[in-house]
Amino acid sequence: MRRVLLIVSIDTEEDNWHRSRQDVTCENIAELPRQAAFLDRLGVRPTYFTSYQVARDPRAADVVRQLRAGGAEIAAHLHPWNTPPLTEPFTARNSMLKNLPASLQLAKLECLTAALEESCGVQPRAFRAGRYGFGRDTVAALLRCAYQVDSSVTPFVSWEKLDDGPTFTSAPLDIYRLAPDRDVNEPVEKGELIEVPLSCGFAQRPFRAWARLYRALDVPGLRRLRGLCRRIVLSPELASAAEMLTLSRRLLDSGVQHLHLSWHSPSLKPGLSPFTATTADVARLYATVEEYLRRLSRITPLSFVTVSQAAASRTAAEVATC
Repeated sequence: MRRVLLIVSIDTEEDNWHRSRQDVTCENIAELPRQAAFLDRLGVRPTYFTSYQVARDPRAADVVRQLRAGGAEIAAHLHPWNTPPLTEPFTARNSMLKNLPASLQLAKLECLTAALEESCGVQPRAFRAGRYGFGRDTVAALLRCAYQVDSSVTPFVSWEKLDDGPTFTSAPLDIYRLAPDRDVNEPVEKGELIEVPLSCGFAQRPFRAWARLYRALDVPGLRRLRGLCRRIVLSPELASAAEMLTLSRRLLDSGVQHLHLSWHSPSLKPGLSPFTATTADVARLYATVEEYLRRLSRITPLSFVTVSQAAASRTAAEVATC
């Protein structure tokens, strides 16, 4: 039986769930050593997509350096609303990176990359856009800054109605290559940037048919019927262990080579994210992750990898087939 690549990634960011440029704090980062010990016990090597505000907070950056020393991958996570240069208006639409001018996207990425290099001692090679606001110009900026991997794509999800975000409704489920002159949903055989998408889908197959129905029900009067074709995201913030196992089985049946589990660092501290209001909610998140991984390991052999390791496996597979 083939080994499935299991990726765990955490959006490692400030406490402020609602976008802010003032009074930004990073207290949740103090919870990461506890989480690191938990993941280490499970055999997981995580990827921490780290924001500018975390990199610029001395105590938070010290924690990130410790995580790196422990074997984690430190990647870049760009919140455009509080990553310099802050020359654009502070509007909802501008919180989606893809909506900014290409030159400003590049300038913000250069600033974030420099902050991670200076404060955390790492040259990041993997990236995730805040709010998944990833677009064609972002691909070009990433290549200019020597990034090799993106992980912003959420298959079957459209963010268009949320501040003119991107749509990933036609994106591949598995790892693929991107080029700056093509749509980010479109695989490019010789593309220089590797996309490692998050794991999203439905409880039933075929996914594409259920996705069409899901979109068709997105109108007033019919949205209550969407429960008939519930979309599942592989995240303990949004799904139970049983739901994530159902999604995983369907993805594996579809031939997907990786499963990508993710959540946000503010969810580790009660009251910071909408997913964990209480200490009990935080405990539930940990328990959900552990139950999911325990039960998944009974279904299929797992290889725990970072985002960049998953991308490298794609490159190795391409070489092997040449």
